[in-house]
Amino acid sequence: MEFTENTNSDFFYSAMMLNTDINYKTLNDLTMHKAMSNYRDMHNIELLKEIVKGNFDLKPDTVHKVKKLIDSFSDVEKIAKRYKQTAVTKGIEVMSCLDRAYPYNWKHISGMPKVFYYSGNYNIVERMTLGGSVAVVGSRSPSRYAEYATEQICKTLVDKGIAVVSGMAYGIDRKAHMTSVSTAGGTVAVLAGGVDNIYPPKNKDIYELIRSNGLIISEMPPGQQPLRQYFPSRNRLIAGLSDCTLVMEAGAVSGTLHTASFAASQGKEVFVLPNNIYYENALGGLKLLEDGGNVLLSAESVIDSVARSLMYKRMDMGCPAELYYQDQIKDEFGGEPDIDALRELSKIKPEALTDDNWKALIKDSLTLKPMCADELCVLTMLPFYKVSKLLTELELNGTVCQEKGKYSLTFV
Repeated sequence: MEFTENTNSDFFYSAMMLNTDINYKTLNDLTMHKAMSNYRDMHNIELLKEIVKGNFDLKPDTVHKVKKLIDSFSDVEKIAKRYKQTAVTKGIEVMSCLDRAYPYNWKHISGMPKVFYYSGNYNIVERMTLGGSVAVVGSRSPSRYAEYATEQICKTLVDKGIAVVSGMAYGIDRKAHMTSVSTAGGTVAVLAGGVDNIYPPKNKDIYELIRSNGLIISEMPPGQQPLRQYFPSRNRLIAGLSDCTLVMEAGAVSGTLHTASFAASQGKEVFVLPNNIYYENALGGLKLLEDGGNVLLSAESVIDSVARSLMYKRMDMGCPAELYYQDQIKDEFGGEPDIDALRELSKIKPEALTDDNWKALIKDSLTLKPMCADELCVLTMLPFYKVSKLLTELELNGTVCQEKGKYSLTFV
């Protein structure tokens, strides 16, 4: 890639965060008091000197840390240049939260990295915005049952265009990546060290496959070793990048539980593969089920969860994404899709449906029996305001009528 002054500031930011006392609290204090506009301003030593003059109502600790950064500025720049050189040599790209292509899922979660690095096909992240993504995590020494279930469920998900995100560890992570790489959905590996650091080393084969056909990302700069304390932080990124999380197998003490906890705190569904209550390596997953996790019985329930997430995402984006897909749908079905095809699409790609498509599904549902708007919301997984709007339009054109709060077809 072509490195600009902005990307040079991104490398500096990584060097600063790993090698100085500057932290997120420092940055928040600086931005809240308008001492800087964003983190890239930390690469401007003249601005830093202005900050310490006392013209801003900053905490004394913030001013102290900025002063220390000024003293070590040249050393931090040298480290940043080393990161940059490694990136150039190994073909590593850098992405900022200020860039348009920053992962959509991360934009709405606090604590996600301001800068991260990647190698591979970044188009997978862009497809995930409207195609969906699932975190698949679990034991490094799984049972054959958990491995088999991982392979079968991942196959179904990626065939539907849903990306699989994992951490490239042994066991479940490896099986998830191997099943998903070079598929319609694709796979993303999130590493605890730099994207050029293969860990564990014996996973070099899957690392090369993912770098060629999938995507490898990390918030750690090029060359950084995967230290033990970085793994929980890596797990929060896996959960954040995904629309829901699948726990395939986990012991009572497992890093997998961190990922599940992060997903739950981010408001996302967690699915757990049920297992033997006497199997020690499954006790963590069983505890998650006891605490309210969803039982993972098939890929269909996961697809429904992703579909709901995509629907809310589309609404938040405020864009008629269904228009983007209409030509693709017609090509796939040789014209307008029939009602069975619409039902399938509503589960795996709801953003592809137009209002007319949804009306057709509502009419089909009403052939069974009269229903109220709430019942139709459950069937279509659409929000109430959307169903209400569609029903009003159908009522106005004489397709449906309402009696005692229930809608039925007029058959005229």
